[in-house]
Amino acid sequence: MKTIINKTRASIGIAGLAYKLPTIKKSVEELEKQQLLHSPASLLNDFGFRNCYIHEPSQRFEDLLLESSKEALRESHSQKKDVTRIFLYSGINSEIDNDKQTNTLELFRYPAAELRHKLELTNANAIALSQQGCSGLLSAIDLARQLLTASPRDSETILCVTGDLLPRRTKREIMYNIISDAAAALVVAKNCDKNQIISFHQEVQSYYWNTSAHENELLASYFPMAKRVIENTIKEAGLAPSDISWFVPHNVSLRSWEILAKLINIPMERIWTENMSRVGHTISCDHIINLVDM
Repeated sequence: MKTIINKTRASIGIAGLAYKLPTIKKSVEELEKQQLLHSPASLLNDFGFRNCYIHEPSQRFEDLLLESSKEALRESHSQKKDVTRIFLYSGINSEIDNDKQTNTLELFRYPAAELRHKLELTNANAIALSQQGCSGLLSAIDLARQLLTASPRDSETILCVTGDLLPRRTKREIMYNIISDAAAALVVAKNCDKNQIISFHQEVQSYYWNTSAHENELLASYFPMAKRVIENTIKEAGLAPSDISWFVPHNVSLRSWEILAKLINIPMERIWTENMSRVGHTISCDHIINLVDM
């Protein structure tokens, strides 16, 4: 569980943000008819979900990553020579089915390298990150912040790209949340006067490494752990909950945020929830999508 707080004080900020959704949009009722849910559509409606975006198999998901990256770079006004790293994060463990590979070299296809090539970022070191679920993008942002803080260069940016794509015919409900496919990107930059990053707090419970074997325990631990992470992040930043104008959430169910808001004693009016019904949970893209739309 991780949280990042923004405040106009630090010198490292997020200079550009962008996201792309697939063209196919289905209602929760349509998902139920196609047997893509575990729970009744009526229950998921009560939890605040209405729609889901699903990637069309005839299109390349990498194109959504590329278009998000181009838009974020344009918004940030970054010079290509100043982009020193590309971090490509995915919250889903998308292992290649080795039994179906006819050409062993297919195991060495690298989407991070493809982004570097097509964006013409010749000075950037591209690497993929994974295995932190829906909080991993925040780790990528923190890693970018630390690298930029330590760098002697006056002008430097790091491109963080993220995207998650569920396999075809996979259920679109995970632990009572509707999951959409999505891609997004952001640019972390030096001397940036917006979306400045001042605090990062992380708590890890590696005991839950085998998610499918600990689903009930994960559900039970979610609220106390989320409460603790948010409160500790605010405290480490030298702030109080009343100092926070907006909480930018991940799009788990509206009902979950209503419970969590009471636990941390903040009004729901300060949690931006409008995309929960429109988009649902996108694993790792929620924070970018919500920041852009806010």
